[in-house]
Amino acid sequence: MRERNFKRLWVGALIFVSLFWVCAAAVAAEGKDPTKETVLIGVKESGGLIIRLEIEPAQAMFMAMQGMWMEMKPEAGEIHHFEVKPEDPASKTRVSYAVVKFRAVNQNSSKIVEKELHPMWGGSGLHYGANGVLPGDGPYVATVTVEPPTFARGPKNKDMWRKPSQAEFKFTVRKGLIVP
Repeated sequence: MRERNFKRLWVGALIFVSLFWVCAAAVAAEGKDPTKETVLIGVKESGGLIIRLEIEPAQAMFMAMQGMWMEMKPEAGEIHHFEVKPEDPASKTRVSYAVVKFRAVNQNSSKIVEKELHPMWGGSGLHYGANGVLPGDGPYVATVTVEPPTFARGPKNKDMWRKPSQAEFKFTVRKGLIVP
């Protein structure tokens, strides 16, 4: 009797776990809306840097222009904010004084979005970002390029990041959602 109850309990647990994973996979397959939440596209290592790419809702940016701080609101149609976080893997420090470029190509339409990302400070600390829009549904190949930072280096680190670092990310947009 005990053995039969144990088997029933075991089978019930297996069914529960299976249903849990099926439901979790179904929710993940629906995708995330980058106009409503931050979506991690990926994290890659390149040229001695960890490069993290995220897409989130477009946002206003306050920038120094002509000696004054000005609010730069998203332009008409800009619904995304492309955000890159280049990091030194040894110190876990974000890299400043770099020129960071983002380029995404819709593989179905061949439409391209290209942006030079501004150095910014926000809720996640130092990052590089710009507003824009992904041109429609389809599979994308995005390329992030981090040019060598212009800050001084000590003798032991003189050769760090002397060449551009580049990382490629692939993702799909379906009905405006980023899906795995």
